[in-house]
Amino acid sequence: MSFLFFISSFGVIAWAVSHLLKRPLGLRAAMRWGMGLGFLFTGVDHFVSASTRYAPMIPDALAGHALAWVYLTGVAELAGGLGLLVPVPVYRRLGLPNLQRQAGIWLSVMLVCVVSANISVALKGQTVQGLEFGAWYFWIRPLFQPVFIAWALYCSGVWPRQAPQSRVPQPKNGKLAA
Repeated sequence: MSFLFFISSFGVIAWAVSHLLKRPLGLRAAMRWGMGLGFLFTGVDHFVSASTRYAPMIPDALAGHALAWVYLTGVAELAGGLGLLVPVPVYRRLGLPNLQRQAGIWLSVMLVCVVSANISVALKGQTVQGLEFGAWYFWIRPLFQPVFIAWALYCSGVWPRQAPQSRVPQPKNGKLAA
């Protein structure tokens, strides 16, 4: 839920700044900025607080390589956050496809995978440094994972799929060509 606070706050700030700069963002773009900045923030935190906050969350079956999993997810969050924030015209100039869509898809896959860490914390009844909200927080936290997945897919234009810009047929002699 703290991640929901971050991405919502970053999205509102991006929307407000865009309006102040007279370059207003739509809802999808503001949500993309919110999620992108949120993942950059948490991605960096994976490296700053790896052993104290994130490694204890790793399920027992994966605990032997806990720091490797934390660093891997940190890199994934940083790459996904950057992928969401780089403007599509930059990708085009570089001859790359729209990596915002790919970032949304792969962040969603990662979010599905890390829900096991959230469930592990709830089942163990443990707390996480920096998230001392009580046991109830860790029981409802996995329920927010679908919200984050939907957010990632929506803000990246994956779901519902944005209709491509199509050409409007031009009339010939006042009639549309068949």
